[in-house]
Amino acid sequence: MSDQGKFMSTVTGTFKQIREQRAQGLVEDVELEYKRRIEDLCREIKQYDRSSDSLLLDLCPGNVTTLQVVPTEFKPSTYMEKDLALHLNKRNAIIKLEIAVDRYEYLFGPYAEASRITEIVPTWKSKIAE
Repeated sequence: MSDQGKFMSTVTGTFKQIREQRAQGLVEDVELEYKRRIEDLCREIKQYDRSSDSLLLDLCPGNVTTLQVVPTEFKPSTYMEKDLALHLNKRNAIIKLEIAVDRYEYLFGPYAEASRITEIVPTWKSKIAE
């Protein structure tokens, strides 16, 4: 940086320099938003897996100490509806994750933590690596 200080160098900088500075800031902001959304979707999908594992327990509230299903308290249709809703939500989150990572790679290059994606969606493959 020159002896003029940041303010003076920004004010007297060329239009090209000013545009580049603004563009760099925008790129960083958008990239950070994509990374955060990808992380949120990964966490959301893992939560769906945990919820799926505990769904049966949640449907038998009268017998939590023995963890056995009491036929008179168990409602198959309620279980089915909750199970289907849970897995549809998980599927939608996986689709969003795949699209978000694909868009990230298109806009910014390879996603640095691709192993996290394949841990959650084993069939996912980077389109850049092809």
